[in-house]
Amino acid sequence: MRIFAYQAALVLLVSAACLLLGTVEAYSALLGGLLYLLPNLYFTWRALGNRHDSSARHVLVSMYASEIGKMMLAVALFSATFLLVRPLSPFSLFGTFILLQLSGWMLQLKLFKTSS
Repeated sequence: MRIFAYQAALVLLVSAACLLLGTVEAYSALLGGLLYLLPNLYFTWRALGNRHDSSARHVLVSMYASEIGKMMLAVALFSATFLLVRPLSPFSLFGTFILLQLSGWMLQLKLFKTSS
């Protein structure tokens, strides 16, 4: 959850910085962050939240089902964003999305290095 908190703070910082460019860029950056965070929160809740059966088979099925659900949610959110939000700045939206993807990898790598 600490990684999500860092990423949420990063979304707010990027959105605030994009506010200097304009309101469209700012809310596009915010939407890009939400498009990254919401499916990942769903995955975390679904895959790691249900620990009533910890058999290897159940864990594997839960991980696959959670990943498929995450992808479906991401596709639905991207589709809804592009259909319903006008005007939209694709550069701000995808830039924030990619920044969060990279930050997630870096934060997980840092967390892995400190735990081992």
